[in-house]
Amino acid sequence: MTDIAGMKAELDGLVREQADRRALREQQGEEIKARSHEYMTKQVQAAERYVQHVREMALRKTKSGWSTDRSHAEPASAFAAEEYSAGFEPAPRPVRDEPRAARRPRAAVEEDEDFNNPW
Repeated sequence: MTDIAGMKAELDGLVREQADRRALREQQGEEIKARSHEYMTKQVQAAERYVQHVREMALRKTKSGWSTDRSHAEPASAFAAEEYSAGFEPAPRPVRDEPRAARRPRAAVEEDEDFNNPW
């Protein structure tokens, strides 16, 4: 009889332990859910603030005369456009003083680099 009572007590202990673990797991799950909900709420708030900021910046640009649409961008006046285009000249290309044959061949440069390489 004592064997049966001992086994029953051990089984009751295991059932209690299992119930305690389940309760703890559920509690931890609820805490994780609450933390993730709080995190997502903060993310949404930050995203809303960002969108509002971008809208305000776009509004400021359009009120100040700056256009955010580049397809319709025009200079302030036709005179300014003519003045800009008339004064624009491309930079001249540099002229080399030494002929092509006088320069060091590429293989010599690569050999020097390999020789000077510390590793």
